[in-house]
Amino acid sequence: MWLAGWACWVLLSVLPSVAGETVSGVPPLYSHVTGGEVERLDVLWPLYSKRVSEQEISSRVLWFWFDRADRGGAWERSWLLPFWFAGRTEEGRTYRALFPVGGTLENFLLYDRVSFVLWPLYAKTEVNELTGRSIGWPFYERVEGPGIERVRFFPFYGRSVKEGIEENRFVMWPIYSSVRALSERGGSGFVLFPFYGQIDAPHLQSRWVLPPFFRFSRSEDQVTRYLPWPVVQWADGAVEKRYFWPVVGRKVVGRDRSGFAVWPVVKWEASANEEQGWRRWQVVPFYRQRTEWEAGRAERSAEWKLWPLARGERSGTDRRLEVLALWPFERSEVIERNWAACWKLFRWERDESRMEWSLLHGVLGYKREGMNRSWKLFFMSTGEERAVSAD
Repeated sequence: MWLAGWACWVLLSVLPSVAGETVSGVPPLYSHVTGGEVERLDVLWPLYSKRVSEQEISSRVLWFWFDRADRGGAWERSWLLPFWFAGRTEEGRTYRALFPVGGTLENFLLYDRVSFVLWPLYAKTEVNELTGRSIGWPFYERVEGPGIERVRFFPFYGRSVKEGIEENRFVMWPIYSSVRALSERGGSGFVLFPFYGQIDAPHLQSRWVLPPFFRFSRSEDQVTRYLPWPVVQWADGAVEKRYFWPVVGRKVVGRDRSGFAVWPVVKWEASANEEQGWRRWQVVPFYRQRTEWEAGRAERSAEWKLWPLARGERSGTDRRLEVLALWPFERSEVIERNWAACWKLFRWERDESRMEWSLLHGVLGYKREGMNRSWKLFFMSTGEERAVSAD
C-alpha cells in the first residue's frame, strides 16, 4: 500500500501542463486537465476520452463510439461505427439510422443529409442544392441541381455537366474518359487507358504515353516531365522539381522547399520569409528535428528526438532533455499526459534562473533556483542550502 501511494504521488507530480491549466491523474490509468479553454479527461487512453468546452461536450470509446452535443442543447449526435447513427439537428430534426438496414443521417461527411434503404440497394444524398439518388451503388447514380447534372452506369458509361464550366464523360471506365471546357477559355482532353492521353487548352498542353507513367505538360508558367512516373519527375516554373525516386529528390514552390534521400528514410522540408521560418528533417524512424526562428530574435527554438533513447527542446534560453522517448512520431500532448511518464527514466531542465534534473521521477534529483540548492532522494527532499552574500 505504501509503495502504491508513492507511485501515484510520483506520477501525479510529473504530468506536463501549460500556463493556466491544472493536470492531475495517474498515468496511464487516467489524466484530467482543468483550468484551460477545454477540459479533458482520458481513461486508459485511447480507450476513453472526454472533452468539454464552452460550446460543446464530446466523448468517445476507442474509434467506434462517438458522442457530441451542444452545451446549450441545440444539437446532439451519437455514432457507433459503422452500424448506428442518431442525433438532433440545430433545426430540431431528429434522425437515426441502422447501417445497412436503413435510416437517415444529417451532416454526415460531405453531405447535408443521407437516406438509405438496404444500402447499397438504394440511397439518396443532399448537399447544398444538389440531390443524388443511387441504386445498386456504385452502378447507377443520378445527381441534379442548379447548373449541374450527373448520371452514371458504372463502369459502362457516365456523364457529368457543370453548366458553363465543363463536361466529363467515361466509357468502360477506366479505358476511356474525356473532358471538355464549356467556358469561353475552351479546351478539351481525353485518356485512352493504358495507351495515350492528351489535354489541349489555351493555358495547358499535356501528353501522356502509357498513362500515368510518361507525361509531358506545358503551361504559361510550368513545364513538367515524367520519364517515367514516379521514378523521374522533372519540373521547371512555379514548381521546380528534381526527383530520382526513391534515391534522391528536391522540390521548390515559392518559399517552400522539400526533399528526400532513400525515400522514405531521409526527408526534409523548410519554409521562410523576411519575418520567420522553420526547417524540419528526419531519418525515419530514428531521428527527427524541427527548428524555428523569427526576425529580430537571436535565439532559435528547436526540438529533436533520437528514438527511442531521448528527446530535447530549446526555446530561447530554456533547455529540456528527456530519456527515454518511446513514442516514435511527432510530440503529442495526449501521449505526454497519459503515457510518457511511464517510460521517462531521466529528465533535465534549465532556464535563466533554474536548473533541475530527476532520475526515475525523484529516486534521485537535484534543483538549483537562484541561490537555492536542494537534493531529492527517494522522492523526499533532503534539505536546502541558501548561499549568503558577503554583505
